[in-house]
Amino acid sequence: MTTVALKKGSEMTLKQRKKENCPLLLCFFSILLLAFFISMIAFYRKVRKATGMSEIIEKDGKLHNLDHLSFESICPITSISSLSPEERQPVADDERYMMTPPKGGKLHLLCCDTTKGQFNLLLHQNWAPVGVPHFLEMVEAGYFTTSRIPLFRCTDACQFGLAGDVNMTKRFSRRIKDDPQWLPPGPDHRENAKGVRRYPTGYFTHAGAGENSRSNQFVITLKPNRFMGGGSPWEVPMGELVGEHSFQTISRWYNGYGEKGPSQKLLKEEGVTKKVLTGWPMMDYIYRCRVTDEHDLG
Repeated sequence: MTTVALKKGSEMTLKQRKKENCPLLLCFFSILLLAFFISMIAFYRKVRKATGMSEIIEKDGKLHNLDHLSFESICPITSISSLSPEERQPVADDERYMMTPPKGGKLHLLCCDTTKGQFNLLLHQNWAPVGVPHFLEMVEAGYFTTSRIPLFRCTDACQFGLAGDVNMTKRFSRRIKDDPQWLPPGPDHRENAKGVRRYPTGYFTHAGAGENSRSNQFVITLKPNRFMGGGSPWEVPMGELVGEHSFQTISRWYNGYGEKGPSQKLLKEEGVTKKVLTGWPMMDYIYRCRVTDEHDLG
């Protein structure tokens, strides 16, 4: 009986050990699986950031970009004094400028963050004495920081300005008067004998649809343009991009939707909703602009 009892005792001990070991093995494999998932999430976010894609969440009733919720960036150019004389005051040449823009006046240097990087924008108040203060008013009011601004129509140029928050769009929907056009008008001046086109890459202007129709929509050219500024009273250049990084940024903006991005009506009435995010997932956004320096050329 003693031998039988010992055998039974040994069998019970082995069964107990197996039961005790199973939870340990389960915990071990659970930890490995959790570590795997964490590493995959980190890799996924790294790839999204590298490709310019953005991860969107809903928080406090608003849509947020996870990659940039706590992102504090330092602009490549923060001072007007670091710009070249040609950037501060362009002149007509054989490559970029068809004619010399208005000289002097106040300069305003801005830095803007987008889903594909940063760009610096230099506004010339003498180029557009009505349009520039209007745009600066929008910047100072937080128009470009309270919600993301979709680059909703991108072909040879990108149109933007309708805010993700419809309340901001409505707040700055008033129309302003046109500025005097200083570019040569008409089809005879679309391109000169040297091949320089009227609107170079990186020019910044209002979008509009008739006289005195400018409000809260803008355009940045992605390549030299022959047709803009040829008589449309709203297409008066207000400034241009400066710094090589700025041109690299706009070259990465997605333009595959062309004219088939979200409609102005949809953005005006609803803003950037889940419908917009899922319907046009590759569309880029501006999510912050601020003034970094100002200087008066006299």
